[in-house]
Amino acid sequence: MKSTIIKEELNPGLKSSLYSNFSNYLDAILELTDNAVSNRINNKKIKVEILLSKNKLTIINHGGYGMKLADLDFFTKWGKPKKRSSYDIGQYSQGGKAAMGYLGRSMMVIASPNGVKDQYRIEDYNLHDTSKLKEYPVQKIKGDNIDGCVEIEVGHLTKKIKEKDLKSKLANIYRPLIENGLLDLYINGEILHPETYPLDLDFNIEKFNFIINNNKVWGWIGRLGPRTGIKGGLRCYSRGRLVRDKEFFGHPDASYKGTLNFLFGEIYLDFIKVMTNKTDFDRDSDQWAQVSKIMFKILQPHIDELLGREIEEPSLEEIERLKQARNIVSDLLKMKQKFDKGLGINGEDYGQKPSEEKGDIKIKTKPEKIRGKYKPATPPPVDAVGKRRRLKEFMDWEVRPMAESLRSKIDKSKNGEVLAINNIYSGYKIAKGNTIYLIETAAIQLACPSDDENITYQDYLVRFDELYSFFCDNLDIAKDNLRKKSK
Repeated sequence: MKSTIIKEELNPGLKSSLYSNFSNYLDAILELTDNAVSNRINNKKIKVEILLSKNKLTIINHGGYGMKLADLDFFTKWGKPKKRSSYDIGQYSQGGKAAMGYLGRSMMVIASPNGVKDQYRIEDYNLHDTSKLKEYPVQKIKGDNIDGCVEIEVGHLTKKIKEKDLKSKLANIYRPLIENGLLDLYINGEILHPETYPLDLDFNIEKFNFIINNNKVWGWIGRLGPRTGIKGGLRCYSRGRLVRDKEFFGHPDASYKGTLNFLFGEIYLDFIKVMTNKTDFDRDSDQWAQVSKIMFKILQPHIDELLGREIEEPSLEEIERLKQARNIVSDLLKMKQKFDKGLGINGEDYGQKPSEEKGDIKIKTKPEKIRGKYKPATPPPVDAVGKRRRLKEFMDWEVRPMAESLRSKIDKSKNGEVLAINNIYSGYKIAKGNTIYLIETAAIQLACPSDDENITYQDYLVRFDELYSFFCDNLDIAKDNLRKKSK
């Protein structure tokens, strides 16, 4: 009996299905950006510009390989395999074309190869006509630059694109390439910079690396600071591009216990296949299984530590007490500055040695005064001469959980320095975060030397003792001042 042969074929209508392979415009634009980034020459920075208007999206890459006429011809072949470089983010030869159909109704490609001024252009004014496979007349024109360049224009946009969201997404996705100097990425003329990770700087980052089937896996594990708004877990990259985040490799995540959200890090998995639209890795692959097994063991002590940690957010009462203490210290610092200038607390002449006058040397003497409410207990000697140290001031204070052995620290913020006080430190708990404890903690940090100072430990103790003594002796005055201001 003669066998019957059934032959498979691809219908042009398949393109409509591929157009719908995206859940949002951001993923579609990422596909086009992946193509632009992958066009780079090894170890050479590439510049990618994205121009966005109401009806048109343009993505241009400069300084890469560009496209020869044969490359442009290959670009129009849906799903045709090609040999890719080790840093090519692309996988299946269909994502960029599908993204154009998802985003708009027309497209134009202008390409020039590296080292040649020739440019080639093709256009399609009706991407959504999928009744047949297209034929594109190629227009050849002379360019002005020999750097490789590819310009993709998608017109008649069908999606509303939010520029702010796009900037945040792209800076986040291509972070390693940007930070390592391999990519300059612009949107409407503004260069993108990833935001610094809000890590707990008191935690020592653990770096790791291992080999799977002659392929290197590497990364690091750290801790997020409190209340960062960022989801914990490891960020998983393929060839410099974020594919997956919030990964715990088989361990429970923050939905099991909130402290697990402090776990944070990065892992680079360049050899594991990714899904068509690069939203995840092939989790059924042997490579993923092997990596997961090893990472589960590496993460185990971190998970154990975080499961044993309790989150103790400060109460509203603690926050209010902190504000009051900060206002008191602010007033005390103003008093201290006046005192150091020899003005005294209430305008009295008392403090550091005044400058000497030329001619006869005259040193003002102070009458002996009875120590009372308005006189500091430890005034500087009247004959003290030397460099007056400018007291530190803080833009803000905050109370939050930190490492249990840390009393306080100075953090950097966008507005300046912040005094962070640890509410799970044993001393804080015993004192119940009272006002005196908070003021003492501030004095400890205020007395610390500046970056350009070189003082001994004994000098620091003397400085702290004098400052804290001043604070305590004039505490009631500061409280009275604040009460008067509040009336």
